[in-house]
Amino acid sequence: MSESSKSKSLNLNPSPTLQCKNLHEYLQSRTPQFLETLYNYPTICLAVYRELPELARHFVIRLLFVEQPVPQAVVASWVSQTHAKEQSKACEALSELSVWQEAPIPGGLPGWILAQSFKKNLKVALLGGGRPWSMSSSLEPDSKARDVAFLDSYALERWECVLHYMVGSTQTEGISADAVRILLHAGLMTRDAEDGSAVITRAGFQFLLLSTPKQVWLFLQHYLHTAEKRSLSAAECLAFLYQLSFSTLGKDYSTEGMSNNMLVFLQHLREFGLVYQCVCVSVCRRTSRWCGTTRVRRAC
Repeated sequence: MSESSKSKSLNLNPSPTLQCKNLHEYLQSRTPQFLETLYNYPTICLAVYRELPELARHFVIRLLFVEQPVPQAVVASWVSQTHAKEQSKACEALSELSVWQEAPIPGGLPGWILAQSFKKNLKVALLGGGRPWSMSSSLEPDSKARDVAFLDSYALERWECVLHYMVGSTQTEGISADAVRILLHAGLMTRDAEDGSAVITRAGFQFLLLSTPKQVWLFLQHYLHTAEKRSLSAAECLAFLYQLSFSTLGKDYSTEGMSNNMLVFLQHLREFGLVYQCVCVSVCRRTSRWCGTTRVRRAC
């Protein structure tokens, strides 16, 4: 093998170390304006709440029904001095994710108050109310319902199409141009200087060594970063992902009532093996039903 062909196949030029952020780290990297939009979705508020440190969750519950700022000294008094380190981490997490905000109290004392949108929609998530989370309008039983074993096999097959493409397999069936753009955006692949073909990078090799849930979550993070180029809302897409992760595995959900943007997003999830979609024809109408696979549940 010539030196040029080796360079083309491996592309071992220096590249940044691969970083797979968890939900907290990912949201921390986004702007306060993005988080404010995101907290309009109850599913996200519940997901963020579940990822908070235990003490931070305690603070949230104690402040959830309080309409006035609470002095920071009072919040500090809720925790023994022997746990000052845990308290500091909890306060830091709540501030980094804009879950609470500093608010002045009459007399000049600093206080804490939960972000209004987060508080409102976490109440919806915990107590009920608002719109139903799932598009579960009455569906007739599917005579060709797919079991969990089938969904696992389907998800693996679709995801392996992406991995095979990355390592230069000639089997490129099932990989969309959109998926290739995400791989390039993520720095997992790059264009060859000679013929413009996509070749794997160092970061791409690191990606292949990750567990499948981490691969999927990292891939989705870069999808969200490029969502606006597809005229999609990253906040709406992320909220739908967590709505899907809270759904019942193997249960059918209707696409009826979904926006055009979410239907586009659903098609992309199907391409990546994160949902299985089929079309059902009835006497009156032609509708579509889908169900989530295990991969999106494990990634989220």
